[in-house]
Amino acid sequence: MPPPETALCREIVLPSGWAPYAVAGDATGNLWMTILTPQGLARFMPAETSVDGEADFTFRHERLPRSDGHPMLLAVATDGALWCTRTDDRLSRRDASGDHTVIDLASGSAPYGIAAAPDGGVWFTAPGLNQIGRVVTASGDLTMLDLPVPDARAAMLTVDVAGRPWVALNAASALAYVNDGAVQIVELPSGRAPAAPVGIAASEAGIWYADIAGGCVGRVDPSGSVEKISFADAACRPHAVAADTDGGCWVTLWGSGQLARITADGDVTLHQLPGREPHGLWVEDCLVWVAMESGSLVAVEKGESA
Repeated sequence: MPPPETALCREIVLPSGWAPYAVAGDATGNLWMTILTPQGLARFMPAETSVDGEADFTFRHERLPRSDGHPMLLAVATDGALWCTRTDDRLSRRDASGDHTVIDLASGSAPYGIAAAPDGGVWFTAPGLNQIGRVVTASGDLTMLDLPVPDARAAMLTVDVAGRPWVALNAASALAYVNDGAVQIVELPSGRAPAAPVGIAASEAGIWYADIAGGCVGRVDPSGSVEKISFADAACRPHAVAADTDGGCWVTLWGSGQLARITADGDVTLHQLPGREPHGLWVEDCLVWVAMESGSLVAVEKGESA
């Protein structure tokens, strides 16, 4: 595998003390982040006015109502609402006007992964209950499904082109998806260690997943076959994965502070990132945005090969 490249990128330092975790873009071109400290959401407008050739960026922080924990992952629903999971056993929904709705879940549910559903609602993981759930409307109508593997530790979640949710089962060396109301399991191959998927993303070429324990990324193709691509650094700890429009994906490597680009053919390019602990990422037409828990956003140019 080639050494890391120095990609064209820009680090945007957040206000002092801020620790971003997830990042997602809305239909208006704004970026949203979950902020671990100070707890809440933050909006960032990349197309800010410029002063003397330098962008004058503005961040707006919003505290979540009835919050006794940290916001975790984000999803932008088809109706434009912004949803996030919270460590206090709640979901938050922020509509386009800025109004917030809080949805209480069962005690100990520990929601984490979340993804938009075609009907305007969201799917989410509840690893504390060994379940995944679906919220159909802002009123909080819930459907919960048990996972068929005990203590599976459901992590991140995605929705494929057919509207089916897929979830990474971190402690079960597997992925799961829902088809006609039934949960199906896809077992994953071991790498340097038993597979421990965290990130997951749907693309036209299949379902990509990030194996944090095995130092690899994999793809389940439409036929159900699993392809695994290992990174040279066994301790790079792949975390989040996002699909690109050409069938490839991008992966944050939490342990090595890098961003990986994997093409649909399996070619790998590594980019060293400024800062530490890259977690969430968001892919746009020309840029990939990475949330660095050390206190910044990094914009990486995709380049001609991407």
